[in-house]
Amino acid sequence: MNLHLNKNRELFEKRFPQLAEQFKPLLYSPLLSQQLLQQDIEIVTAKNGQISATYKGLNLHSTYNPEREAQKLVAENTKNAEAGVFLGFGLGYGAVAFAKEYPTKTLVMIEYNPIWFMLALSTIDLSAIFEHQNFVLLVGAPHQTIISVLEKIGIQNCSFFKTKSHILHDEQYFSNLENLINRNLQKKEINDRTLEKFSKLWLKNMCKNINIATTLDGVDRYFDAFKGMNACVIAAGPSLDEILPYLKEIKHNTLLICVDTALRACLNVGVEPDFIIIVDPQYWNIRHLDGLSAPNSIIITELAVYPSVFRFSCKEKLLCSSIYPLGKYLEKNVTQRGELGAGGSVVTTAWDFARRCGCSKIFMAGLDLGFPENKTHFKGSTFEERAHRQSSKLNPAETDSFNALYGAFPYEVNNYEGGKVLTDKRMALYAWWFESKCLEFLDVKTYTLSPKGVNIPGVVLASIKELLQLPDISAKKTNVLNKPSSTDFNQQKILFEKALNNAKDELYQIMKNAKKAQYICKEALANPKSNPISINKKLKEIDSEILRNQAAELASLVFPANEKLSKLTENAKNPLEKSLIIYKEIEKAVFIHLKFLEKIR
Repeated sequence: MNLHLNKNRELFEKRFPQLAEQFKPLLYSPLLSQQLLQQDIEIVTAKNGQISATYKGLNLHSTYNPEREAQKLVAENTKNAEAGVFLGFGLGYGAVAFAKEYPTKTLVMIEYNPIWFMLALSTIDLSAIFEHQNFVLLVGAPHQTIISVLEKIGIQNCSFFKTKSHILHDEQYFSNLENLINRNLQKKEINDRTLEKFSKLWLKNMCKNINIATTLDGVDRYFDAFKGMNACVIAAGPSLDEILPYLKEIKHNTLLICVDTALRACLNVGVEPDFIIIVDPQYWNIRHLDGLSAPNSIIITELAVYPSVFRFSCKEKLLCSSIYPLGKYLEKNVTQRGELGAGGSVVTTAWDFARRCGCSKIFMAGLDLGFPENKTHFKGSTFEERAHRQSSKLNPAETDSFNALYGAFPYEVNNYEGGKVLTDKRMALYAWWFESKCLEFLDVKTYTLSPKGVNIPGVVLASIKELLQLPDISAKKTNVLNKPSSTDFNQQKILFEKALNNAKDELYQIMKNAKKAQYICKEALANPKSNPISINKKLKEIDSEILRNQAAELASLVFPANEKLSKLTENAKNPLEKSLIIYKEIEKAVFIHLKFLEKIR
């Protein structure tokens, strides 16, 4: 049983000293063999003489040739993935096969129960794993830690290995982890589709807003400025109707942060929020502000929003860090604005702003993430009013309501009252975002005032009465909100102009290289006798130049996503034809950027 323990233990301690220290009592336990046997694990010998094992009668590995079967599994499932992720790994044959076959790809091994990790250490030689240059080991790690690691690697680039017998001992843990992984993959798919649909709009908006941006301060001015205070985030769900009568009192007790879609409701009851969050770049989103003004509110927005946001009448406008390549490029060369989380909905950004402000308790009002009592929005919302304005005999307002309810394939989930509420896949992703952030930031307590809304793990139900009993913080808030800016706007403008000129110069260089690469591809395709080694060398040199260019990331905004690129190149007869298509797409992406950037004056 302990044939390889000493060697593996030594390698483990060398590679992961902190983790090894954490498991030291178990690593050196004289009862380790006994503890392993108590796990319903039976060590057996495969027909080729290698060690295998069973768990509750299920084979952990092949009973014929564990090593060869693991090699076959890895070869069949890795394909073009950049990382191999093992959800449980039994004795470790699969991970060893991956480490040997792919020395430069990332290897991730996940196990919840440390006893099972000790089983692998005690049974086979894991040298290839511990000596692998890109090895990530997660033993007993919480789900959010694992998801964070996978997101950094690029979850869409991972090949996942899961064998039923390897996860059966902690089936619920691995099942929940799989659900989170699948949600992340769905998020990536949605983001890709959104990028394809709106990327040019985002770029166009950013270029129109750049001159205004030089005169604005960053949202980081208020980071940690409201420590010791509580926040209330106003969302636009149907339950907001029940909270509006108490909003004036709530503003005295909390930092009041409102999303754009709920602003009309706040102003209708005579309450101007402390902050208004608007980050959606689409034209229809700005319509939520039609006819409104909030002279005592501060707007938090993003460089890519629809330009008329910057004409809205308010106390001040602040920019958060852009999530788009051009905005990131400018910030890197000018000044950091302050990052806010983006979970696909403006309310996620509002919550993260409250967190970054230093508020340890965040109360969510109108956060239903579903359709309680089959309602879609609060009464008098922009959506509802527009439906009534456009209503006709053949297209009544009820049609819009029906489409909102059933257009995204709704299903029922639990609410906070023990009943059911309709939600859909889109809102389920937002709910998961809140769940993951509650796990990530345990020092921030999140409460909901919507008992009929989707029950989100980590978000606790609170009553309006609890909120009204909080101390009045009006004077404290006023002192912080009147804090003057320390930004040197003249210097900021100079840096912006310099960054824009650099961006244009570097983009022109990328275009020059893309055209050069196209010429090489066309010449080679026209001359079958061309030396392929020489051609590949020239193209690799050009690729290196493009990737080293600081503006390379800019073009990615309007460059085709993987799915679309696969369709564009599916009929390519050889790698050169495929390369030619890719270089043409690079040139197009750069051209689009330069077209908008050249209009900036």
